Amino acid sequence: MEKINVNYPKMYYGFPVILISFYDKNGGPNVTTLSSSYTLKDMVVLGFSSKGYAINQIKEVKDFVINIPDASLVKDVNFCGRNSGFEVNKFESSNLTPVKSKVVNAPIIDECPIAIECTLTDVIERDYYDGVTNILANIKGRAIAKDYLDEEGQLKLMKIDNLIYIADGVNRGYRYMKSE
Repeated sequence: MEKINVNYPKMYYGFPVILISFYDKNGGPNVTTLSSSYTLKDMVVLGFSSKGYAINQIKEVKDFVINIPDASLVKDVNFCGRNSGFEVNKFESSNLTPVKSKVVNAPIIDECPIAIECTLTDVIERDYYDGVTNILANIKGRAIAKDYLDEEGQLKLMKIDNLIYIADGVNRGYRYMKSE
C-alpha cells in the first residue's frame, strides 16, 4: 500500500464523541463536546483546548460528567461543540436536559444512555504543547440506562450506538458504532 506524507493540522483517527457536563462557578449547568479521551480502571484522561470555557470552569469546580451520546443526538453534539458556554447557555439552546448527579456536583445529561461521574485530580499543561490542557480525573460513579443492561447488570454491547469522530483539520465527520 503506497503512502503519502501529509501535513494536516490535526488528525483524529476515530475517537468516541462525548459530552462533558458541569456546573460553572456560578452554579449554572453547561456542556461541551469533546473527542480526546481515554479511561483505565477508575482514571480518565481528557484533552481540551486551553482557551476553552469548559476547561477553565472545570479547573475551578473540579466535578464533571462524561456523557456518552448516541447517534440520535448528532445535532446537539454539533451545537455544543461549535458554541462557547461563555456566550450561550447550551442546555437552554439545545434538546439536552441536565439532571443533578447523585455522586458528584455536576449534571448528567438525561438523553445520554451512559454517564461517567468524575472529579478532577491533575491538570497537565506544557509549553511544548501550547494551547492544549490535559486533565486526569478520578471516576466516582457510572450510571447506565436500564435498557442498556442485561439481566445480570452487564452492558448490552450491541445496544451501544455512540458516535466516532474522524477529522483531518479540514474535513470532519462521524461514524456510528451500532451494527444492528
